[in-house]
Amino acid sequence: MKKKLMFLSGAGLALAPMLAFAQANQPQCGTPGSDIGYIICKIGALLNTVIPILITLGVIYFIWGVISYVVAGDEEAKTAGRDKMIFGIIGLVVIIGMWGLVGIVSRTFGIGQGGGNNIIIPCVPYEGHSC
Repeated sequence: MKKKLMFLSGAGLALAPMLAFAQANQPQCGTPGSDIGYIICKIGALLNTVIPILITLGVIYFIWGVISYVVAGDEEAKTAGRDKMIFGIIGLVVIIGMWGLVGIVSRTFGIGQGGGNNIIIPCVPYEGHSC
């Protein structure tokens, strides 16, 4: 009973931020198939939905490792709990680092501001047509 209560309380605390994520505004991407900006905007909207879920799962896995480490009786179970904690931290660092890298690149090149539709596609001027 104690293990179930600890798991349920940890899962409840870990899932509490999802209530705040439910209020996020999705960017308006324009009309489907209009340009490459629409596709990039939709991919960004998908990532903005998936990344917080992955972070939440990483935190849950880390907490699961902490709980299994604390309640473990033998050394083998403590090692398994410690490994879960380490892998949870590594996963969180990778996810948040990649999310930050994507944010830096998108801000550097101006992608995603104003719904992602402000991408300027270069063109080559040719006879009778100018860019």
